[in-house]
Amino acid sequence: MSSRKMPVSLDLVRGDVLLGSIEIKPEAADFPWQAGAFRPSMAFEEVRALFAQELALLKANESDDSAQWDDWEEVYEALVAPGLRLRAADGGYLEGDLLIHIDGTDAWWRTE
Repeated sequence: MSSRKMPVSLDLVRGDVLLGSIEIKPEAADFPWQAGAFRPSMAFEEVRALFAQELALLKANESDDSAQWDDWEEVYEALVAPGLRLRAADGGYLEGDLLIHIDGTDAWWRTE
């Protein structure tokens, strides 16, 4: 992770594709989680269902079932496999080892 202060906004990139941008909401952060308002690009439509499935699996696993975790990990791996990362437009911040959830316009993530 960059040692610089968190930027005002970040781009969510998967491989070479811009999925959208996140306006950081410092007041919504709950360490170690960061939060922000997600604005999808047109390309996000291609992975919207994966993000929805990932979040549904996460929420459904109330009993901490290992088989359900395996299902979640499979979906999350499909999301991150091309290289999922957050970056600042100026290049001063780049984070590729992250766990991120998107629900409508809400995004929250933590770095690993």
